[in-house]
Amino acid sequence: MLTAPLKDRAAIFRERRFATFFAGHAVSSLGDAAVPVAFALAAYQVSGSAGGLTAVLLSLWAIRFLLVATGGRLADRYDRVKVMIGADVLRILAQGALAVVVVSPLPLQTWHLCLSAAVYGAGTALYNPAQIGLTPELVPEGKLHWANSLLSLLADVGFLLGPVLAGVLMSTVGFSWVLWLDVASFAVNLGCLIRLTRLHTPVRRRPEPSAEPEHGTAPADRVDEDGDTRFRAALPVMARYPWFSFGMALWFVVSLSIGLAAVAGPVIAVESLGGTGAWSVLATCLAAGSLVGSLAVMTMNPHPWKAASVVVTLGVVLQMAALTLRDELPTAVIGAAFALASLTIAACGIIWDTTYQSEVPERFLSRLGSVDNFVNAAGVPVGMLIGGVFAAHYDTVFAVVAVLLVLLSVPAARLAGQTKKANA
Repeated sequence: MLTAPLKDRAAIFRERRFATFFAGHAVSSLGDAAVPVAFALAAYQVSGSAGGLTAVLLSLWAIRFLLVATGGRLADRYDRVKVMIGADVLRILAQGALAVVVVSPLPLQTWHLCLSAAVYGAGTALYNPAQIGLTPELVPEGKLHWANSLLSLLADVGFLLGPVLAGVLMSTVGFSWVLWLDVASFAVNLGCLIRLTRLHTPVRRRPEPSAEPEHGTAPADRVDEDGDTRFRAALPVMARYPWFSFGMALWFVVSLSIGLAAVAGPVIAVESLGGTGAWSVLATCLAAGSLVGSLAVMTMNPHPWKAASVVVTLGVVLQMAALTLRDELPTAVIGAAFALASLTIAACGIIWDTTYQSEVPERFLSRLGSVDNFVNAAGVPVGMLIGGVFAAHYDTVFAVVAVLLVLLSVPAARLAGQTKKANA
C-alpha cells in the first residue's frame, strides 16, 4: 500500500539542489552523532567531576544563545548557503584544533574543551537558522513536508546511534578519532555546500506583498524596508502571525517538558521504578518513539498545525500524567507514555516546521527560524533546572506543565490557519 506513495516521495531526490544538500547533511549528522556523549565522557575524564561537564555545556549553550539572533539576521540578509559554509568552517576549526591538542604532548584541559564547545556552538548558531530558511528554496512547496521529514529522520537516527558510536570509539580508538571523524564529515558537507552554490537557484519565490499601505501605515511585511535587520525586526512579523507566537509559547513548554523528563526520569527510575535499568528502558522508548514519529509523518499526507498542536499537547500531558502516577503504573506503561510523547513531539515538530516555512515571508524566514531555535533551545535547560530545583515537588511541577500546555493549545489551535500566506 505504501510502495507507490514512497516511490512518488522519493522523487524529491531528483531535485539536484536538495539531493546535494541532503547528502552533505546526512554525512555531517552521522559524524556529529557520537560527539555529545564523547564530549561528556572526555569532560568528566579530564576534570574528574561533573563540574567539568557543566562548564563545557555552559560554553556551548551560552554562545548559542548569544549568537542565535545574529544567525537569523545574517541568513535573512545574505546568501544562506554561504552563511552555512562559514558556519561549517568554524565547526571544522573547533573540532580540528581540539583534535590536534588531544594528540599533542600538551595535557588536555577543561578550558580546551570549553573553547572548542564555544566555537562549535557559534557555528551551530549560524548554521541552523540558515538551514531553516534554505530548505523551502530547495524543493517545491508540495514536497516541503517530505523534506522536513527526511531531515528529522536523520536527527532521530543520529540520536539512536550516537551513544553506541561514542562508546565504541572512545573504548577503542579514543577521543581524537571522534573529533577527526566529525571534521571529515563537516568537510564532506562543506564540499556539498560549495557545489550547491553552483546549483542554487530557488525553486520558488514568494512575490513581495503590495507596497500600498493601509490607512497610511507601512504594511507589516515591509517592516525592515529601512534596512533594519536586527533580531527585534522579527517581532512585527510575529505580531502579524499570532499563531506563530502562540505556537512558540506552546513549543517552549514542550521543550521544557523534555528537559524536565531528562532530569526527573532518572530520579524517578531509581526511586520508584527499581533502578537505573528502568531509566535505560525509558530513554530507549524516547528514542524509538521519536524515530517512529518521523517515519509516520513521512508516510502520511501533510496535516494542519491546528490538529498537530492538540496532538502534541495530548502526548506530553499523558507523559506528565504517567510520571505523576509512577507508583501505580508498571514501567512498561510509563515507557509507552514516554514513547508516545516523543512520537508526537517529533511528528508535530515536522508539521510545525513545514507550516511556518510555508506561511512566513521568505526574507523573514531565517529570523523567525532563529526565534524557533532560541525558544526550543532555551526550554530544555530551563526544564532541567526546574527538575533539579524542585525535585521534592515533582507532582506539582508535572501538573503545572500539563495545565500550561492545555491552556496554550487552545489559542494555538484556534488561531492556526486563520492567517493567509504572505503572498495572498
